[in-house]
Amino acid sequence: MKIIIFDLGRVLIKWDPDVVYKKYFANDLAKISRFYEETNIWKTNAEMDCGRSFHEALTELSSKFPSYREPIHLWQSQWLEMIGGPIEDSVKILKSLHAQGYPLYALTNWAKETFFPHIRHNPTYTFLNNFNDIIVSGVERIIKPNPEIYKLLLQRHQLNPKNCIFIDDSQDNLVPAQNLGMATIKFTSPAQLIKELESHSVSVIRF
Repeated sequence: MKIIIFDLGRVLIKWDPDVVYKKYFANDLAKISRFYEETNIWKTNAEMDCGRSFHEALTELSSKFPSYREPIHLWQSQWLEMIGGPIEDSVKILKSLHAQGYPLYALTNWAKETFFPHIRHNPTYTFLNNFNDIIVSGVERIIKPNPEIYKLLLQRHQLNPKNCIFIDDSQDNLVPAQNLGMATIKFTSPAQLIKELESHSVSVIRF
């Protein structure tokens, strides 16, 4: 039986910072794009996913870009607004696989200080209990696509990579999994995921 490894953000859980910044910048997409590009806040987000505190990382970034101090700190103060809840049809797929006995794991880039209080211990996301284990980058202080976090999952649970299917919405994150011998699926939609899983002889209860 195949072992299925899921990413979480944008695969099972909606995450979109644009929701916050469209409000702040009054739907001016050019201003949003300029804010992202000039501050490179995505790099700071990766640092927080790797275990750095929000306060420290965002304070440092705002000191470099004082004109953007307010929107930079929205990344923490309005973080919950960036989370749009479960991707329901993806959750149905997860539950179908669990009901059929497939071993399920999650490998996610997520900050420790937001994942546990707002996601893992939130009753909205009880479907996470379907996983045998969830590897969180903020806990391990390693982020995808660093190959070491994939190896950590495999070694911790003695998984054979040739028996694993790794699902992620980022092509960059698929490459290390492929190099380790896993089959991979680039997630674009729940319907596409069903077809891709079935191409690997993994059945999904249709909905």
